[in-house]
Amino acid sequence: MTRQDAWTEEEDVLLAETVIAFVREGSTQLRAFEEVGKKLSRTAAACGFRWNAYVRKQYEEALELAKQQRKKKKEPQPAERNMTLQDVISFLQTLQQRGEGQQEIEQLREQVRTLQKEKEELEKQLQAVQQEYQTVMHILERARQLSV
Repeated sequence: MTRQDAWTEEEDVLLAETVIAFVREGSTQLRAFEEVGKKLSRTAAACGFRWNAYVRKQYEEALELAKQQRKKKKEPQPAERNMTLQDVISFLQTLQQRGEGQQEIEQLREQVRTLQKEKEELEKQLQAVQQEYQTVMHILERARQLSV
């Protein structure tokens, strides 16, 4: 599995893309080195050495972004809700028609407002992640173009 020949730009780009993807998804660099090693018929140690000695310096910004994305993925997310907004509205209307529990209705309305705020915040987070992803892809595309 070991080779004594020099690394090509294409191999460096594959190494960088793989390491960054593994980090972003919460895996380890060692696993990325093993994956790249299989594809390039090199040892994981050779891939790790190449990454740490040369390639990493060129991808510091993308690596930091991948670490931030991994951290965001690990943050606890709000509990999953099985009710839809329409379910809540229908329930409120039913209670109102019966003339029951004005206080319960107000509490449920507050819950609806809270859920709407959570939804908006999650949409903002999704948009930020999508923008970060586009930035990483742009950086990788520039790297590919520079290597050609």
